[in-house]
Amino acid sequence: MNLCVVSTYSGTKEDYLKLYDSFKDDIAKYTDGFEMGFVRDGKVIIVANVTDEEKFYALFEDPRSKEFDAKFNNVDDVYKLEKM
Repeated sequence: MNLCVVSTYSGTKEDYLKLYDSFKDDIAKYTDGFEMGFVRDGKVIIVANVTDEEKFYALFEDPRSKEFDAKFNNVDDVYKLEKM
């Protein structure tokens, strides 16, 4: 399933990359395509082809994600994408 995640937060690109680094091995296991682009500090867009939705979605509930969310007021908007 193809997803787009738009994350808006009050930190920097480096803050987000620290979070990503803690999950990158798991992300690689649960996706077969993953692209991340920073719009600016505080906004990142991710497009991924998720191969294991349950495990991928569990990353959002992980304590590291919850800590990031609370610390940086992060909001993730997740969209399912369909190829046209």
